[in-house]
Amino acid sequence: MSRLYLILTLLLSTSVWSQKQLERLVAHADEQVRVLDYIEALRYYDQALALAPNSPTLLWKVALTNQQFKDYKKAAYYFLKVYELDPDGKQFADAQLNYALMLKQQGLYKEALAQFKEAKKFFSEDKNSMGYLKATQEVLACNWVLKQLKYVSAEEKATLQAHAANTIDTEFGHLILNGTLIYSSLKADSVADDQEQIYSASYTLQLYQFPAPQQATLFLKGTRPNFEYGNFTLAPDSSFAFCTECQRQESGLSCQLIRLVLEQNVWQLDTNFRSALPATFYRSMPHLLELNGTLQLIYCSSEANGKGGLDLWMSSIEKDGSFQKQVNLSGLNSNENEVSPWYDPLSKRLYFSSTWHAGFGGFDIFYSVLQTDGSFGPPINLGMPFNSPANDLYFFCDADTAYLSSNRVGSLYASHPTCCSDVYTQIFPRPAPLKVEEKEADEIKIVQLPIRLYFENDHPNPKSTADITDFTYDETYLKYQSQYPIYLQKVAEARDSVSAQFQTQLLYQFFQNEVDKGMQDLALFREQVWQALQSGQQVSIMVQGFASPLAKSDYNVHLTNRRISSIINYFEEIDGGKFAPYMQTSPLRLQFIEVPMGEYQANKEVSDNYYDQRNSVYSKDASLERRIEIIELRTQALPPR
Repeated sequence: MSRLYLILTLLLSTSVWSQKQLERLVAHADEQVRVLDYIEALRYYDQALALAPNSPTLLWKVALTNQQFKDYKKAAYYFLKVYELDPDGKQFADAQLNYALMLKQQGLYKEALAQFKEAKKFFSEDKNSMGYLKATQEVLACNWVLKQLKYVSAEEKATLQAHAANTIDTEFGHLILNGTLIYSSLKADSVADDQEQIYSASYTLQLYQFPAPQQATLFLKGTRPNFEYGNFTLAPDSSFAFCTECQRQESGLSCQLIRLVLEQNVWQLDTNFRSALPATFYRSMPHLLELNGTLQLIYCSSEANGKGGLDLWMSSIEKDGSFQKQVNLSGLNSNENEVSPWYDPLSKRLYFSSTWHAGFGGFDIFYSVLQTDGSFGPPINLGMPFNSPANDLYFFCDADTAYLSSNRVGSLYASHPTCCSDVYTQIFPRPAPLKVEEKEADEIKIVQLPIRLYFENDHPNPKSTADITDFTYDETYLKYQSQYPIYLQKVAEARDSVSAQFQTQLLYQFFQNEVDKGMQDLALFREQVWQALQSGQQVSIMVQGFASPLAKSDYNVHLTNRRISSIINYFEEIDGGKFAPYMQTSPLRLQFIEVPMGEYQANKEVSDNYYDQRNSVYSKDASLERRIEIIELRTQALPPR
């Protein structure tokens, strides 16, 4: 009996010791995560896993840490383990969704799509939940990517040129100043052994320049101790600059915008500057630009009244650096993060990166064209090779060279292939957008963009999930016009006679001033395109499609694809097919950039009630949402063969 008691006591003691040891290891790892030292955190977590290999909580922490460390393969492995141990999502509802995201960031789009579809089903009981919205968005994104990959050439998939400033640390560029790359880098203290560089937690973000008398020389002087600096942006007249100043706190990284001045040819902190913006929110990645003669600052921030995550904000700036009223760039922002803005005054494009809009990876680079009313148009994915399955950010141009930062496979690294970002370059001609204004040019009238073309509800090819149609736009236009009497009848059925009369008048004006005008403008635009082709130019036409909110979101994306397809068919068949040869040669002389928006930008006040079709189908407000827009026409000389 005493021997048995001794054995039981020893087993119990071992169990208690193991539990305490496990708690100590996890506590140490958690602390390293807090200070952003993921390598050290994973070492402690690995030791903890040896004691508790099937703990969903521990596996979840390991998965999240690998995700933060950008080790997508390991993160996917551990998220899958959590999901297998907790398939009902009682502890970790996002396990399958995160597993799918990590598959996507490895470029495994088909596998990711299957998992996103399952995650969407899992969250379907609450269609307003972030899980459901994210899964829905990623289903659309993966379908979009798989479609894009069918048409991407090997050249477009080619690796970009790595910049000479790159190291195994993280680098991301901001601008070229007097032939020098100004960039930020996370550089760590390290101890070399025979195998690799072993990094400590003492790494910092600072501004550097390359080339310099000494490579990777610090660019900014007069900085404050225990603060980190990055994201340099220069005023158009070079009189001052802004950067981000960050400090590590218990709650995480805190960043604010700081004004810089040039003193004795050295950029230093403006000690007299105090931002008028409250310091309660994270602000970073400033970009100075001039719009319509006014100096503006675009930056990303976690302001409480934003759309979600980090949003892009814009504020006018005085010479002393003081901010005027902030404006949320709501047309570009999403439920997640929009960062690293850069405006190109030549092409009038605002470039930025987002984790939400349909893309190839985590952060993708998008651009938005400045509209004639001063707003920015919808986000357009920049495509390959600028975007990859990994994170692609900090896009900017200098002359005819584009720069970006990416942690794609092929970057230099210390621990795993996607741990660290490098700066990449690519030849990138930037033709100025064709000036569109009302004037006579060689007897061809140049029409004002955008051209808006409207459709009957759920046309063309109703009740279909196809992305293409055999209809041409002029066919759909004629059918839509034939339905005009029915539309008048339906809105006239309102119980309130005054309301019925008002709605009837609005609908009449819509068909006369919008539907018919669109068709007339299209005819003029067609001749404008023909003139450009005949002069030996290469022509690109950007078309975006929209839908009312009546159907489901994914269905509406297919519908807007069909609507865009109808305008492509129109150009292929109109005038005896004279445009067709220009759309079929290589390189393409006439090409279309397709942007299916679905109901993404639909007026939130438009009814989506199927049983209230007077408002959801036949009203002017609903009719305005069912359209395509020709938003951009670009011409350039053909590349040499």
